[in-house]
Amino acid sequence: MTSARVVTMEGVGKRYSTAKGEDVVAVADVSFEVRRGETLAIVGPSGCGKSTLLRLIAGVDSPTEGRIERERSDGRFVVGYVFQESSLMQWRTVYDNIKLPLEVVKDGGSTDNVDDLIRMIGMEGFENSYPIELSGGMQRRVSLARAFVHGPSIVLMDEPFTGVDELTKEALQHELGTMIRDLGATTMLVTHDIEEAVFLSHRILIMSPRPGSIVAEVPVNLPRVRDPSMRTSIDFFASAKAVREKLLEMHVGSGRPSE
Repeated sequence: MTSARVVTMEGVGKRYSTAKGEDVVAVADVSFEVRRGETLAIVGPSGCGKSTLLRLIAGVDSPTEGRIERERSDGRFVVGYVFQESSLMQWRTVYDNIKLPLEVVKDGGSTDNVDDLIRMIGMEGFENSYPIELSGGMQRRVSLARAFVHGPSIVLMDEPFTGVDELTKEALQHELGTMIRDLGATTMLVTHDIEEAVFLSHRILIMSPRPGSIVAEVPVNLPRVRDPSMRTSIDFFASAKAVREKLLEMHVGSGRPSE
């Protein structure tokens, strides 16, 4: 990991109008950076604007205040995206689903990348299978591979393991962490799962209730090579405790009922 910045946000805010004409501030005065080769996690209460930040970085939406700088390698900034649902195309095979970004992004890379990623996610033998023939965990693996296949500048992940059982989720987290490390990828993760944030990231940003802003940063003091056994380490518990205490502090201070 280097100190080079892939994304820099400075004083970013986003407002929008509801169908009733009401003005809503989704996020306000948000400033942070994503460094090359790191995984940055964002946690916070529901509705605080976490997913809004991903859309702003991806360029799907534009800020109403502040600015966003994106590092452009070879004059381009390319995003990989992992959604809450697997969102695979049902009429395409595993191989063709993973290959899709190469058909969309100019000079996105070689189809050799598809074969490499299929091996990386342990899906050899399923290349010609369709999503309906796969388990939920296997579909998530295909979604992850698709997000990395074109060598994106950054991979944005919006609660990628929602609805997955706990043991499968932990296995997927380990596989994702290995993939990120082996590819030297830059990633940003939005999650409600504190342990997931600690296991996968190098830093965790904590957002306030809406209008969302960054209220704290928690460093994760774990080796870059993550192993499932680390989930019971003192450093793991310390990072998780720091995040949980900050979230609880905001929850109690807001006087809001449980989400």
